[in-house]
Amino acid sequence: MTRTLALVVAMIACLSADSRGQESAGALCVKDLEVIPGFLLENDTGAKDHLAQFGQKHFDDAFAAARNAALNAKDAAGCETALRSYLTAWRKGHLGLQTLGVASGGPEPSREEIAARRRRNTPTLEVLSPKTILITLKNFEDYNREPLIELLKKNHGTLAAHPDWIIDVRANGGGSDSSYAPLLAWLMADEVATVSGELLATPANIDGWTRYCGIASPGDTVCEKALQEGADRMRKTATGQYVAQDDSGALDLDRVKPLEPRRPSRVAVLIDHDCGSSCEEFALVARQSFQVKLIGRRTYGSLDYSNLRPFELPSGQRRLWYATSRSKRIPGNPVDIAGVPPDIYLPRETGAGADRDEVLRVQRWLEGGSLAVEKSARK
Repeated sequence: MTRTLALVVAMIACLSADSRGQESAGALCVKDLEVIPGFLLENDTGAKDHLAQFGQKHFDDAFAAARNAALNAKDAAGCETALRSYLTAWRKGHLGLQTLGVASGGPEPSREEIAARRRRNTPTLEVLSPKTILITLKNFEDYNREPLIELLKKNHGTLAAHPDWIIDVRANGGGSDSSYAPLLAWLMADEVATVSGELLATPANIDGWTRYCGIASPGDTVCEKALQEGADRMRKTATGQYVAQDDSGALDLDRVKPLEPRRPSRVAVLIDHDCGSSCEEFALVARQSFQVKLIGRRTYGSLDYSNLRPFELPSGQRRLWYATSRSKRIPGNPVDIAGVPPDIYLPRETGAGADRDEVLRVQRWLEGGSLAVEKSARK
């Protein structure tokens, strides 16, 4: 065989290998896609409601488009785009996809990288004036529960000495309700009404509740204890049936105890469209206090179907996160349709420093001034 012919044969072999790789990526993607509809209708708490709302044709069309995109996926990124597009046809939030290992196009983050990311998201406190403090809560992930407790403990004197608070939860994507619980002793002097939820009992959901803490928050005993109760409740319930998430009834009326003796007089909670999930639950709870006002823009709208749990898709390269509980607020008082509205609406400002300017506007208002944009800031 001549050298030229050998090169041609080698090139054809490489192209064939690439083609097989592309087909493999597409085939695996379709394999993952094909299990999603049936799995959601059997296990996801919102799927049947969405099917009734949008109709079968809506989902058939979305599946056909996603399958075509999946077949043509050349890599994990292309597959993710196809699958995420299909999941969005079901609902915009609390239904997601996680790519695992090398399939994500890069190595798993190191422990140092994870720790650095968590440090960037840790709760912070800033003294703005002798009257006002700013508490920034970037998320309510389980790992931020202890840092918030430590922040409140370390700054107890400062918290008690400032009558005006701003709590910034803009762009807070949520996490766990237990993460913001330490803050409630400072905010909730009155009875708190919390609408409970119910769990859909299926083998996959029991498995998801059993494995969740090991994936999301390894070694978190608070997480493990809380989820064990839910898993036990589902085990005692017939498959396909709903069971109450706790014994509180449809509406849990309770008081936070013990309360902090010197609580703030006025609290402004800054919300926006990127406040979702547990962030929205925090807004629903906090606004019940006579001292609290929600200021900003409507939240994202991703709370009616919640408690996401993992399910490994057939390829082994991706993990589906889906809802295993639904709120007893629905259908009478849904959040997902339009989010949680603010008590005082502030149009979204643009430009450099807009987020900080909004904080300063609210500070002026708390201290007796106006929410109006300062003339010097207008262009």
